[in-house]
Amino acid sequence: MNIRIFRILGIDIKVDISWALIATFIAGALAQGVFPRLYEGLSPFAYWWMALTAIIGLALSIILHELAHSLVAKFLGLPLKSITLFVFGGIAELEAEPKSPLAEFAMAIAGPLMSVALAVLFGWTAANLAAVEMLSTISKVFEYLALINWVLAAFNMLPALPLDGGRVFRSIVWALTGDLTGATRISAKLGMAFATAIMILGVFWALLGQFAAGLWWILIGLFIRSASASTVYQELMQRVFKGAPLREFMSADPITVPPGITVSKLVEDYIYEYHFDLFPVVSETRLVGAVGLKETKNTHRDNWATTKVSDIMVPISDEITIDISADAMDALKKMHSSKHSRLLVTDKGNLVGMIALKDLLDLLSLKMALEGR
Repeated sequence: MNIRIFRILGIDIKVDISWALIATFIAGALAQGVFPRLYEGLSPFAYWWMALTAIIGLALSIILHELAHSLVAKFLGLPLKSITLFVFGGIAELEAEPKSPLAEFAMAIAGPLMSVALAVLFGWTAANLAAVEMLSTISKVFEYLALINWVLAAFNMLPALPLDGGRVFRSIVWALTGDLTGATRISAKLGMAFATAIMILGVFWALLGQFAAGLWWILIGLFIRSASASTVYQELMQRVFKGAPLREFMSADPITVPPGITVSKLVEDYIYEYHFDLFPVVSETRLVGAVGLKETKNTHRDNWATTKVSDIMVPISDEITIDISADAMDALKKMHSSKHSRLLVTDKGNLVGMIALKDLLDLLSLKMALEGR
């Protein structure tokens, strides 16, 4: 679950519940272990105050790292929806991918460069605060934040998709070969190799008795491996569906439901008969809404015989319809954002077909099978 905390430069900044959990864990580890070991002789209150300040600084560092990506993306004309803090760091949600190797390189390198700049800034601040005796305690927090940003920059520059270093590597291979698909495959394989190495390192740490650290590295490795595979999958989706007309994938002349029938008749004559989870509702020749399993289940069974489809249907809106001029990739994006697995395809407001997520994914599976994915 994501919670929006604020908006900056037209970009929503969100926090996933996983970040809140891991931030609480890290704060406890800093207050009760790391800071007392590094800086002896302070009170428990001081260690907790330092830990909370460090967590705020860490969140700010991750946001600025992702914001650097986002600002470069906006400069390059790539639409951006949000930045989300989650258990493994942060992610900037773009609505489109870079169109050239140079754009990919510029966007990818911006984040690590921001982390380096923050590391230098925090280090400089720590050195200046340390010179003032009454500020020496807070200087130690800035020392820690400087170290963390150096680690963030170094880790993100590993040549493993979807890390920034993996995108930088992909941009270079893309520029040299002119083949984005091939560059993505090579970068993804490298990412999976790094992920495997990280998981082996985690097992090694666990065997040495550092179970928590070992488990953390194993989880990071699993995340990178999964994300690398997902990057290849997304690239294939773009290649298959971008620019592909909806007519190639939609079902023309779909089964429609009149608004005046009861929910009982809808269930018996349509849902049980055709096994679809969504039907367009058409009054004479005019498309007026959609109805399906969700609306039926939300209606008490005792009322099915007296409730009409017009009483429970979803009115026509941009959320459940897509114009025939759009392409299949647009349909996938709308399904993802609206959480609907079927969309009504319209032409100047008239129903001309339906497109289903299952049909699109079946075709993608066939493509993957033919290409040996």
